[in-house]
Amino acid sequence: MSQPRIDLKKLRLQVAFEYGVELDETALTILAILMLKMERQFITMNKTQGQIVTEVQQSKKALQVDMDHPRWQAFWHGMGQWGLGLCLAVTAALIVYFISLNNDKKQLQTQQALIWYKEHYEAAQKIISKTGSGTPEKKSRRRSK
Repeated sequence: MSQPRIDLKKLRLQVAFEYGVELDETALTILAILMLKMERQFITMNKTQGQIVTEVQQSKKALQVDMDHPRWQAFWHGMGQWGLGLCLAVTAALIVYFISLNNDKKQLQTQQALIWYKEHYEAAQKIISKTGSGTPEKKSRRRSK
C-alpha cells in the first residue's frame, strides 16, 4: 500500500496557524504519522458504524408503523394483547345471558299458559255449579237415593 507523501511545510503552517506553536521536523513527522493512523481508524469505525446503523434499521422494520394502515396495525396489536381473550369472555357471557333469557321466557309462557288453563277451568266449574247440572253420573245417583 503506497503511503501518501507528507507535506511538512503545509502541516507546519496549519499547526502554527491553529495553535500558534512552531514544531521541528521530527515532531511534525510524528504528528503526521499519528494523524494518518487516526484517519485509518476513523475510516474503519465509520464503516462499522454504517453497518451497525443498517442492521438496526433492518431489525427496526418489523417494529415500524405501517404508513398505509396505521389504525389497522394498532387494532391488531391490541387484539394480540388483550382483545382476543376479552372477545371470548364477552361472547361466553352473552351466550349464557341469552340462554338464561330464553329459559326465563319459556318459564313465563308456561306459567301464563297454566294461569290461563286454571282461569278457564275455574270459570267452567262456576258455570257448571250455577246451572246445577252436574255430570250425568251424578244425576243418576241422586235419583236412586
